Amino acid sequence: MSSISSATASTTSTTSTTTSSSSSSSIDTSQFLQLLVDEIQNQNPLDPTDTSEFLNQMMSYASYSQLSEMSSTLLSLQEAVDTISSSLTTTSA
Repeated sequence: MSSISSATASTTSTTSTTTSSSSSSSIDTSQFLQLLVDEIQNQNPLDPTDTSEFLNQMMSYASYSQLSEMSSTLLSLQEAVDTISSSLTTTSA
């Protein structure tokens, strides 16, 4: 029973580290994949990481990555619209 709780604590610790790293600074794909590889290499062979938890971590990062990309695209579009709007206002005046 203690091995299960220690494995869970280890997984939770890794997840917390990933979360805190991404909130304090941007984490790129290679860094995230390196964290996953380290997690797989350092897991307990008698009690491996749950596959669904592993996939959830990968999907969470994929979602984060897509949302981040979409946010930067929307910011670029907003800047373009603001530039066009100010240009039209200047031309009209």
